[in-house]
Amino acid sequence: MDLEQISEILTRLEQHQTRAARTLNMVPSENSMSALAKLPMLLDLYHRYFFNDGAEEEPWEFRGVQELSSLETELARPLLRELAGAEFVNVRALSGLNLMTLTLSALGGPPGSEVMLLSRAQGGHYATASVAARLGLKVCYATGPDAHTVDEAQLAETLRARQPGLVYIDQSNALFPLDVERLARTVQREAPGTLLHIDASHWMGLVLGRQLPNPLAAGAHSFGGSTHKTFPGPQKAFFATNQRELFERFRAVQQYMVSSHHFGATVSLALALLEFKHCRGDQYAAQVVVNTRRFGAALDRLGLELDGKERGFSAGHQLWIRTRASGVDAFTASQRLFDAGIRTNAYPSLPGIPEPVLRAGLNEPTYHGLMADDMDELAWLFVAAILQTQPAEQIAGRVAALRARYRFPYRFPLDEPKLLEQAMRLVRLALTQPVE
Repeated sequence: MDLEQISEILTRLEQHQTRAARTLNMVPSENSMSALAKLPMLLDLYHRYFFNDGAEEEPWEFRGVQELSSLETELARPLLRELAGAEFVNVRALSGLNLMTLTLSALGGPPGSEVMLLSRAQGGHYATASVAARLGLKVCYATGPDAHTVDEAQLAETLRARQPGLVYIDQSNALFPLDVERLARTVQREAPGTLLHIDASHWMGLVLGRQLPNPLAAGAHSFGGSTHKTFPGPQKAFFATNQRELFERFRAVQQYMVSSHHFGATVSLALALLEFKHCRGDQYAAQVVVNTRRFGAALDRLGLELDGKERGFSAGHQLWIRTRASGVDAFTASQRLFDAGIRTNAYPSLPGIPEPVLRAGLNEPTYHGLMADDMDELAWLFVAAILQTQPAEQIAGRVAALRARYRFPYRFPLDEPKLLEQAMRLVRLALTQPVE
């Protein structure tokens, strides 16, 4: 490989970054984080192990981040305990699916034990049953009459009959959250020895931002999830509980199923949590819900068919759009939107929708600063792209202008001279250039 090939790769990265800055990403399972929170990914600490639980512990077998360990132990963990309302947290899971595997292994019991999962027809994650089976766990399901309801009678009957060790609720595809308090009451009444864990990956920013009930306060024994969907952070995950015994069970499994927990990403999470706390994370979460409902209503007025209309389209960050009713397949619609500077994702089907459907999220556009008054314009551009009533390049120009209208209201101002100077010094150091 020569320098010309390296230059070509860097050029492609630059082109992608330039396009991304002119694009609105509306994939519900993705978000962005601030440039400040990204910085640790460039630095030496990204390459280092950190196995100790605290700086005071001995011996140190790996000392690469010994002087930085407090960024996890005294910053990330306390911030997360505060925002999650939890006495105990673990930030060492690598992703949402990795956390799922750890949680099922830690709380599901030994091989042969039974766990109850949320049926995929009610939004359960596609991988959960397979992961449980590979861990040797037997599976039963919580089902319901529609995509966003659990049949409480069926739940109670199954709990009484099966007495599973764990109920694992993970709404991976959902417009409206399940009532955790009602679930917890049913579990406690019918199977007092059963644990209830809530995987809140999609809802995480709305939970930490106090727009949705905290699962622990609602009666769950533990909750957790990924930190890059409605929460604007790195691709990691966390586990939270108020029970030391469950924390220790999780920690014991994590120590053998996760080696490097990606300390650089953990410090990125600490910075993202710090920004969420001090840069109006609660207002961001509230605005996500407002924008999603407003955008859904605008699409409806413009003639698109959306699920959940009778309930206000969504109680969270995502919308489900049946574009086939407008004469355009969802995958074709997704490509047309992409050509116009709007990224969504098309699914072959979603709960209750036996046809390809478009899934759109307002979490990342809201994080970039879009407000409720922007939703009508965004909806017009969205529909124009799908129906091709305007040239894609013209729509893309207006999308870029909409994206550039705001300057990141939910993050620390990196253009502040002192912060910018320090950040640029770090970037130069990361590129091995001498700092003047």
